[in-house]
Amino acid sequence: MKKTLTVISLVMVIVISIAAGTLAMYTTTIEGLAAGSVTAKEFILTKGGTDTFQTNVKIAPSETVQWSFSVKNFNEDVVSETAMDLDVAVELKAAEGKSAILPLTVGVYDEGNELLASGEIEDGILTFKDSFPLSETGQTHTYTVKVNWPSDDAVDINYAGADYGTALKVSVTGTQK
Repeated sequence: MKKTLTVISLVMVIVISIAAGTLAMYTTTIEGLAAGSVTAKEFILTKGGTDTFQTNVKIAPSETVQWSFSVKNFNEDVVSETAMDLDVAVELKAAEGKSAILPLTVGVYDEGNELLASGEIEDGILTFKDSFPLSETGQTHTYTVKVNWPSDDAVDINYAGADYGTALKVSVTGTQK
């Protein structure tokens, strides 16, 4: 009986407190306290104005042939709003339907004629890294690929004729820093 009276008393206290407002809950809403939006930054990587690669260029022992290509981080008036790391790959392989001219050596140079990557046709792919730092103005990087056939009279004759050819292909991947 004591227990029942205690429970009834507690229930009565809670009901009277709610009715009196001492245990009441109040809420309020503030409209438009904060608002905004998020827009993605521009990420631009395009080929530049130079691309002098040609197909079926003839080369002979002791000759050097060179090509230039460039990449840029802007498109007309819009400049990339992010810094970028560049991964550049120059693929070296036999031209379609031909065997590779194995004595060829390939070097990739920057605008200051500094060697960035070099190798031979057997290497398959030459890679190097570069970057576009964050800047308000657009940037262009120009690279030169030099293909050289060092002469070796004992070997040169093995690669004579139309059955031999080497193909080059460049790809550039930009990654946001």
